[in-house]
Amino acid sequence: MSMTEEATTAVGTITTTLGLSTAAPLGDEVTDHVTQKATLPDELNFIMLAVVAPIICFIGMAGNLLSIIIWNRPKMRSSTGRYLTGQAVADFAVLMFFVLLDTAQYWNPDLKYSYAYGFFFCYIGYPGIFFAVVCSIWFTVGVTIDRYILVCWITKAKQYCNEKRANFGLILITLNAFIINFPHYLSFTTVEQPSGGNSHDGNANNTMFAGTTNSSMQSDNAVTAVSKVMSFEPTDFYKGAPGKFYEFWIHCMILVLIPWFTVFSMNIMIIRAIRRSNKKNAGKKTSSSVRHSKQSENQITRLLLVVTFTFLFFIGMQCVIQCMFMREPSGFNMFLVKSSFAIARCGIVFNSSLNFFLYCLTGRRFRVELLKVLGRKVKDEQVSSLADRSTGSSSRHTTSTTSTSGM
Repeated sequence: MSMTEEATTAVGTITTTLGLSTAAPLGDEVTDHVTQKATLPDELNFIMLAVVAPIICFIGMAGNLLSIIIWNRPKMRSSTGRYLTGQAVADFAVLMFFVLLDTAQYWNPDLKYSYAYGFFFCYIGYPGIFFAVVCSIWFTVGVTIDRYILVCWITKAKQYCNEKRANFGLILITLNAFIINFPHYLSFTTVEQPSGGNSHDGNANNTMFAGTTNSSMQSDNAVTAVSKVMSFEPTDFYKGAPGKFYEFWIHCMILVLIPWFTVFSMNIMIIRAIRRSNKKNAGKKTSSSVRHSKQSENQITRLLLVVTFTFLFFIGMQCVIQCMFMREPSGFNMFLVKSSFAIARCGIVFNSSLNFFLYCLTGRRFRVELLKVLGRKVKDEQVSSLADRSTGSSSRHTTSTTSTSGM
């Protein structure tokens, strides 16, 4: 077969894969169009992971550091504050590992040939980012349960919602997350560097979520061979049925979807409980206190909706598209799925970066303490007094309203 015939066959194969009409002439314009479409997921990956994501990550890491400082200030210490501190630490780790794993390899492609980096990738970075993601998700569940007890089980709030129990919950979640995440330590292994040879299976540009690595590895090997050998490669466990079962059913379905539905359901119950409580006590208050209570209710509702539904949106979008990417169901345009996945895989980055800004937008006392950290003392006292007046009447009726509006 001549080179022209081989090129025609290759273009025809790509055309079939993309679902284009095979009856179209294979002229230069069609070939360029197919080539352009075929590289769109790679272009989106580069834009999102090498340009957009690092900017968001660095801003998010700064925001999470400020969140850790503020939630540990004397007036902000509570069971809720402990969970949110843990979440900020986990989110910081997610963003840091994302930059070191995904972004760094776009900025310096030679990293993946370094044995030191390969060791870091296999035994620290790759399992570390999944560990941090699981911790962040389940810390969100923890703070939701804490909030639910404060609002719906007022008589037991003092017993169950304190810093000691919150610290125990953080430790328990962390240990369980490490144990459940342990298979990720078995997913990749280091490769000794010979003087030359073909590239092993491995692609550093798709490390954030399971299922992205193998497809790119296979395409790389099918296209070309390089003189350097990557310093890490997937293990038989990762490439085999046990690894695929773990990634899809254990990690995606259980470790992500169960918390998703838990957070969604419990926050709906919290909002309903707050509304019932305010309606019940409305007749016992003056018109001024009713107004302040309504403002407090709106603030709590807004906080719950914005923070938790932001989490639900980004995690849900990433999980759905990842599942389609991994399972490759019939009837779906996989080219569009791969293009969408290039954006959706950054959902966890957006979620881990936004919490600080959501606290600032929806939490009065958080803003007050932030201003104090930044040195705005005189104005802060005036703002703090206003915040206390607006939430004071509600705090006399429910401990939960005081605790949540304090955010």
